[in-house]
Amino acid sequence: MDQFPRDAEIVKGMIDLPRRDVAILLETGYLLMEFTKLKEAEEVFHGVSALLPHSEVPHVALGNLFFSQGKFQNALKEHKRAHELRPEAALPHAHIGECLYALHRFDEGTAELKQALQKEPDGATADFAKNLLEARDLGIFDAMGAK
Repeated sequence: MDQFPRDAEIVKGMIDLPRRDVAILLETGYLLMEFTKLKEAEEVFHGVSALLPHSEVPHVALGNLFFSQGKFQNALKEHKRAHELRPEAALPHAHIGECLYALHRFDEGTAELKQALQKEPDGATADFAKNLLEARDLGIFDAMGAK
């Protein structure tokens, strides 16, 4: 998911921002989520999205926020937007698969997770995709209500 290379000091967007500032903004959104300040978290992620319209990162964050609220259709929309912005990335595929599983669209979800693994066979995203596939095999998503 790291659209911003580690050696890049400036992230190009509507305005150029230091990489550190972008990370702080995103971390603020996730911290607000932890404190159940969900409206505020959404505003932060939308703000980062407006500042960085070519980045998939804030859309992944928004998708995660919506997923945590059980708003699976909204989450799916944001993760698909992340995929559109960076089709070569594996993480949006994994999150799309997760959303599809939550919506009981298991065949589609499995296909997305396999795409994620094809793009990134090792690492954190691969582990996430493998865990989702295992959870599906264990029937974890059967109990989730599709919204």
